[in-house]
This record gives sequence, structure tokens and C-alpha cells, in this order.
Amino acid sequence: MRKYLALACFLLLAQAQAPYAVEGLARYRGYYPLGSWEGKNPTAQGEVVWDGLERASGKVCVRQEAWDSGNAERDKKALEILRAKDHPLACLYPRRAFREGARFVVEGELEMAGRRRPVRILGELSQNRFRGSFTTRFSEWGFERPRFLFLEVRDEVEVFLEAEVRR
Repeated sequence: MRKYLALACFLLLAQAQAPYAVEGLARYRGYYPLGSWEGKNPTAQGEVVWDGLERASGKVCVRQEAWDSGNAERDKKALEILRAKDHPLACLYPRRAFREGARFVVEGELEMAGRRRPVRILGELSQNRFRGSFTTRFSEWGFERPRFLFLEVRDEVEVFLEAEVRR
């Protein structure tokens, strides 16, 4: 009987740690003194392993050249700022994922332009859909802040993530 119980526990543990395929959309919102603008990137793709409790691993990336704000000149400048030619991917490496009340939290590292920075994403996980957001700053990455009509944009940028998560 003990042997069957151990086997059942092993199978449940293996199932909990099975990889999840992740596909989705990343959006950003930047601000300048007269308003804001958004860009989107529908290329988020990767794989995440989560133990169902807290530990997570894997990688989810977006292709930098796919950012689209609806303004070709702004997108061209953004790709220069992001050093997309030398660093074509921006990737999230989750380390922890857990429920915190009604929220679902993902902590890990974000890699862009050859640098890695810690990130904490607050969101919701429901019916195989994740929606979350975090804030970052141009200065944290050593990026030049863009200008709009001779006005420098705010340092802070909001990032929104939407993804379908499947086994």
C-alpha cells in the first residue's frame, strides 16, 4: 500500500512540475508632459515550470523588432534605445510564482540589451490566462530617455503582460 501511495505522490509532483507553454502579448505605456503612448508586441513565447507552490523556472521572450506603437519613427528610435540589433530578444526568467491573496505574483529577472534586472509582476492567473503588470525605468537599464516634441519622456514605463498558459 505504501508503495502505491509513494507512486501516486511522485506522479502528482511530476504533474505539478510539468512545463507550461506560454504565448502572449506585451504592451508598454510611456508618458511625456502632454500625454502618453502605448506600444505592443504580440511575440511573447516560452516555457515555464512551476511547482504549484512557489518555485518557478524557464524563459519567456519577445522579439524586440516586433514592438509597434503605431508610429514608425518612434518605433525606429525605440529599437535604437533598446539596442535591438545586438540584443534581438528581451526575456523574462521567472524564479518564484505564488498566490498572494487574490493576486498571482511572478518574481524573477528581466533581460534586455545584455543586462538583467530583478522584476516583480503583480497579476491574476485564472483559467489558463495570466494578466499582470510591472513598472520599470529607462535609467535602471542605462537607456537614453526618448524625446517627444523636444520634451523628454518620463523615466517610468508601465509594462502590461497577457498570456495564455497551457500544458
